[in-house]
Amino acid sequence: MKDRKRHVLRVAQRLFIEQGFPATSIQHILDEANISKGTFYNYFKSKDDCLKAILQKSYEEAVMLRSELLTEQNKKNPAIFAEQVALRLVINREDNLLPLYEAVFYSGNRELMSFLEEHFKEELLWIAERLIDLHGEEIRPYAPDLSIMFTGMIQQYLNFSRPHNYEVIDARALVSYLVNIIDYIATPMVRDEYAFVGSSIFQRFDIPTSEVTVTSEELIEELEQFQQECLDLSKMQLEYFSFLIEELQRTPLRPTLLNTILREFRASFMNTRWESEAKVLSTMIWKYIAQEK
Repeated sequence: MKDRKRHVLRVAQRLFIEQGFPATSIQHILDEANISKGTFYNYFKSKDDCLKAILQKSYEEAVMLRSELLTEQNKKNPAIFAEQVALRLVINREDNLLPLYEAVFYSGNRELMSFLEEHFKEELLWIAERLIDLHGEEIRPYAPDLSIMFTGMIQQYLNFSRPHNYEVIDARALVSYLVNIIDYIATPMVRDEYAFVGSSIFQRFDIPTSEVTVTSEELIEELEQFQQECLDLSKMQLEYFSFLIEELQRTPLRPTLLNTILREFRASFMNTRWESEAKVLSTMIWKYIAQEK
């Protein structure tokens, strides 16, 4: 995404949150972002498409950060798993995305609801596989049930913690607690061979595989452009740019090394005017790495 498209997404997200998604028209976005209708439709097919782009960006950022957390870490460490799960909750809260998810849920819009359903399925699959990492292959037949229970418990606790009902719950503390609860549940399930939906449920999930949407050449161009736009780069930041460009030219890629540098690259722009751009670019590179594996 180029700078103007990112600007439009930021404006649209703010308007959707402040005015509500149904009450925000495309004209509101055009006026606030100071763009023409043609420019908007060059980026998005509709207002729904714009909302999907906002939610997709957040989802991909969470996926990237989860991958980074696992770099050079023990997959069997429950604390790492808990932090991975909590990351998405924290991002949703920090970006104030919960009202947008609610807007989709209550909209009755089949296209938007189908879009979120695919994300939900992917989340269930990911949690199930991570639970298998933690507990071993013996729980695979019970992992779908455990994944559904785990996500359901998280949602119910979050519903209960709405500000008008109770104090806001610490996402990390909640997830850590529920990871322990799942430990208690998993043991008797395996012992008694007791599952409700079983592993066959995931076989019916029809999740489309994503195609490569960016090339290494395009990413290198984005990096070079971003480097030119940035002012007063430190020696270390210049080295990060140089390393990333060099690595993206390698065949095959070195994912572990790239993920490590990407984490440092993004962190070096924290609390600067370039933080958002660095985060978006890091997500694009991570997605490319995942697609090339």
